[in-house]
Amino acid sequence: MTVILLHEQKLDPKQIIQNIEENKIAVAIEKLRQQAENCSELPTAWLLNTADALENNDWSILSQGFINMDFIGRDGYFLIVAPYRINRQCQSEVTLSALYGKMHDNSNPSIEHLESLVREKFGTLNQNVTRNLSFTEIASCGNVSGESGEAFIVPNGWAFPNSIYGPALNNAREQKRRFLGSSYECIRKVFEPETANLLLAPLDDKVNSEYNRHVDTQVHEAGHASGLGFNFKDQQNLFQNYTYAGVEEWRADSLGFEFAACILPAEQAGKLVAVNFCIRFGLDAHRLGGIEKDVDVYASLISLEHLFQNDAIYITKNGQLALRNLSYPGLLQAVEFHRAQALSLTRRELNLESHTGLFSLYTVDIHPSTQSVFQGLIRERCQGIWAQLK
Repeated sequence: MTVILLHEQKLDPKQIIQNIEENKIAVAIEKLRQQAENCSELPTAWLLNTADALENNDWSILSQGFINMDFIGRDGYFLIVAPYRINRQCQSEVTLSALYGKMHDNSNPSIEHLESLVREKFGTLNQNVTRNLSFTEIASCGNVSGESGEAFIVPNGWAFPNSIYGPALNNAREQKRRFLGSSYECIRKVFEPETANLLLAPLDDKVNSEYNRHVDTQVHEAGHASGLGFNFKDQQNLFQNYTYAGVEEWRADSLGFEFAACILPAEQAGKLVAVNFCIRFGLDAHRLGGIEKDVDVYASLISLEHLFQNDAIYITKNGQLALRNLSYPGLLQAVEFHRAQALSLTRRELNLESHTGLFSLYTVDIHPSTQSVFQGLIRERCQGIWAQLK
C-alpha cells in the first residue's frame, strides 16, 4: 500500500485503504458507513453508496455519482473504492482497488474552449471532452496504487457501468516520481545533451511542471473526443488489437499538439510537446509488451516515424537522437507532420460510410529503419533502467 501523509483526521480514510488491501471487506464496509456519519470532508451519499456497492458487489449504484464527479468532497478530498482494470501485454487484470487523495485546481484549459476548438476543426463534436483531474495521492492500493499501478487512471478502467463518461484521474506525485527517476535517466540516454535538456526542462520547472503535465493530458483528451470519439469506437469494438488503439493514442497526442498551438503561445505549446516526448520516449516506449503487444509502445513508435518523416530529428555520431531546432517553437514545428496527418485522419474517419472502414484507415506504415532505431537506440539502450516496468 502506498501511503503519503498530508494531514490527520479523527476518522482516517487511510484505514479503509488498508482494510481493502488486506481483504477485510466487512471491516471496510463498516468504516465507510462510520466515515459517512462523521467525516465532513468526504461526500456522505458517495460513502454510503460505496459501502452498499461493496456489500452487494453491485457497482452500478456508483455510476452516476462518478460521471457527475459527486465523489469529490469539501476542499477537493475524495475516496474511490471499486474494481479497476488494467491491461498489460494484451492481458486484462481486474483488482479491487482504492484511492484516497486531494484534487488540484483543474480549471485551465477550460473544457468549453477545447470543445469549441473541436467543432471549429471538424464541424462537429460527437463526444464531450473527458475532464482530466490532477490530484495528490494520500493512500492507495490495488491497480491504482503508486509505483505498482497506474499513474494516469482512465475512467473506463473502473467497474461502474458507463464509467467511460466520467473523469480521468492524473496522479501528480506519481507522475513526478516517474519523470524525475527512471524516465529522466532514459531521456538522457536516448537524446543528446542539448535536446535532453530542452525536453526535460518543463518537467524540471518547480513552479510550472504540474501545470504543464495537466494541460498536456487535457488537450490529449480533446484529441480523443475528436472525430467519431473514443467512447463510440470503444463501444463498437473498433480497437480490436493494439495497433488500432496505438494509432488512436498517437492521433490524440497529435491533435493535442494542434489544440495547444491554438490556445497557447508557441513557446508554451512547445513545452507541452516536450512533456509528451518525455512520456512517450522516456516511459511508454519501454513497456514490457514491446511494439508487438503494447498500445503505448506502438504509439511512441508512430510518433518517432513522423519525426523522421518531418526531418525534425537526426542521429548523432554518438548514436543519440537530436532535434534540428533546439527551441520550444522549433519543437512545435517538429510535430507539424503529426498535426497535419492527425487532422486529415480525423476528417477522413468522419466521412466513412461504414465504421469498419476504420480498420484500414488506422494503419500506419512504419519504415524498417525507424523500427530498428526505436528498438536499438531507445528500447535496448534503456533496458536496464526499465527492467521492472509493467
